[in-house]
Amino acid sequence: MTIFCLFSGISGTVFEVSTNHGLPNSGRTDLDFELSYELFCTIRVFGGRRGLVHVYVISRSVPMAQKRSWKPYHIFLFLLIFQVTLLKAKFTGALINSYIVYLFFGGWKFQRIFALTIRRDLRGLRLLLLLSWDVWWHYLFKETFRDMFERTVRKVGNDAVAFYFEDQIWTFGHLESYSNKVANHLLKCGFARGDKLFLLMHSSPAYVGIWLGASKIGVCTALLNYNLRKDSLLHCLKAVDARAIVVGSRLKNKFEEVDGQRLFDENRVWYVDEESSTPDSAFTTFTKSTCTWNLALAEAHQTVSLPISQSLSCREHLIYVYTSGTSGLPKAAIITVSRFCLMVDGCRHPFGISGSDILYTALPLYHSMAGICGIGQALLHGTPVAIRSKFSASHFWDDCIKYRCTVVQYIGEICRYLIAQPPKLTDTQHHVRLAFGNGLRRDTWIEFQRRFNVPNIMELYGATESNASVINTDNTVGAVGFLPQTMPWAYPVRLIKTDPTTEEPVRDPDTGLCVECKPFEPGQLIGRINNKHPMRNFDGYLNKQASSKRLLRDAFKKGDIWFATGDLLYSDELGYLYFSDRLGDTFRWHGENVSTAEVEAVLSKPRKELMMTVYGVPVPNTEGKAGMVAICLDLAKMSEADEAALIASLQDACFEHLPIYARPIFIRLCTELAMTSTYKPCKYEMVKRGYNPTGTNDHIYFLDPATHSYRLLDKELFDKIVAGAVRL
Repeated sequence: MTIFCLFSGISGTVFEVSTNHGLPNSGRTDLDFELSYELFCTIRVFGGRRGLVHVYVISRSVPMAQKRSWKPYHIFLFLLIFQVTLLKAKFTGALINSYIVYLFFGGWKFQRIFALTIRRDLRGLRLLLLLSWDVWWHYLFKETFRDMFERTVRKVGNDAVAFYFEDQIWTFGHLESYSNKVANHLLKCGFARGDKLFLLMHSSPAYVGIWLGASKIGVCTALLNYNLRKDSLLHCLKAVDARAIVVGSRLKNKFEEVDGQRLFDENRVWYVDEESSTPDSAFTTFTKSTCTWNLALAEAHQTVSLPISQSLSCREHLIYVYTSGTSGLPKAAIITVSRFCLMVDGCRHPFGISGSDILYTALPLYHSMAGICGIGQALLHGTPVAIRSKFSASHFWDDCIKYRCTVVQYIGEICRYLIAQPPKLTDTQHHVRLAFGNGLRRDTWIEFQRRFNVPNIMELYGATESNASVINTDNTVGAVGFLPQTMPWAYPVRLIKTDPTTEEPVRDPDTGLCVECKPFEPGQLIGRINNKHPMRNFDGYLNKQASSKRLLRDAFKKGDIWFATGDLLYSDELGYLYFSDRLGDTFRWHGENVSTAEVEAVLSKPRKELMMTVYGVPVPNTEGKAGMVAICLDLAKMSEADEAALIASLQDACFEHLPIYARPIFIRLCTELAMTSTYKPCKYEMVKRGYNPTGTNDHIYFLDPATHSYRLLDKELFDKIVAGAVRL
């Protein structure tokens, strides 16, 4: 099929476009105007009589390796250069002619995207430049972390508020004094630059003062998760070669439960009295033998000068933050001084946080969202932070009113917990202008914003150790960030096709390189690593083997290295990113891939107030994993009729909205879900619980293939399933 198009330009040049277009082996003869498709063809352009220019676009059936990829802008540039250089056409006319042909071959789509995203992308570029300037400033002037903190103290003054905590007020003078005491005590105990210290405490200003003081003499602090117990806690203690540990008095039994003292030298386990950690008197009045840390600090004089040369420089390890452990045992992620600054400023600039704000965090300080992105606003910029030792849904808005907070942090399911609270007057009596965090579902987002009258919600995506972070800067509901469409070179983060079963990237069979995703196609988010650039480097984990597993090599060219996040996201046509699933959360059953996020979305519709998580469990004598949903509720208060109604509603949702292979084989009704400290379901632990009905008070249901309905699982039926007598 041949199509002839005539375009007349101002210059008097006329184009005759003759196109024989049939994609090889496709049988198609029509033109494809989609910008995302590539036009494999040769183009001939030659001058005719009276200035007539013939442009022939002829497709050829040639091997893939010999095909030349043409896109609309290639045609535009080719025609423009040809007219101006060879035909000596006027530039204006040549530009218009080339632009018309460009639009004809699909350029109109990019023009639309350009118009809709250019302001957003330029704003993102500005933020990147600001962030780069901040980070490079510290490198160029060789600032240590102590320099940064002391500059903040000079800027805001000793009497300025650093932290609000319960009924206490910690000023920057208090924090400086306390951290100096910590530094002097560690020096007295023989600590030197490069040594490591464990910190196991509940959230408080003293928590910050301890690791801040350690950093002043070059000591790196590993922040332990106080929710961990037994094997998990012992694993974390063995992951870092620390010389001592500071333990909160309320966590003394948990520490002794794993016999933690045997891992340290004598007199290297220090206890803090967490009940009386006030900034003025707590460190001079205690005589309890268990509170050895408080007594030691009482003898440390803050007036003793600290050796500035020992403080930590940009490339050195500041703290270790353990990963949440959603898919295995926690790993100690390395946070250098420059990465700390990058994470703090990466939230400050896009969200417009300033010294006039007061930030509220009820998240644990051993987690990067609160311990870095939140606390860092005070340490590096002087923004006051209100700390709550443990999240409370019933006191959240009361605290915001009490401390006059304007910015709040959230993570995981916190917003859903708040929505589940009975409505009260304080829901809208606060002054919060911004909530930022990650893990907020779209439906929860809308309801949270409507009920609590929070003008701006800034969702972000990122991991503690990741160099592939994105931020939603314009309040687009449901989006976790965006990829710049008009200037993709500005931020080297990509979505690549990934096999959900093998969890390996899909590679082009001819080139061996990764394949980028099209809009609305789920793919793994990756970020290019450049260890010479502080914004693109990857410090990884203390466990180098674990670090190497996160590296993706030869992604888009031979020799390049990218960080693989392990998370599946998808983008819309404007480049907005949406979280889809986590690799490993997708399991295979009956030869099909099952998305846990999709199943959760369907099952949560009938009963949005329920907390649930979906995962796959291995079943003997079967291939893949059988789907299981665990639902948290109060079984003691639920009648048999209510339980039957719940199971019936879940069954109806499954059969109406889910394909056969995606329907959960097991339903577990339990009083509590295994959760990480960041309020995310710990699927790793839930899988370990299995589906054996004996030895548990949980109610487990099984989708009987004979009756196509859920029935209560008993020991007899369980044994038949394990023996393979029941065909799933």
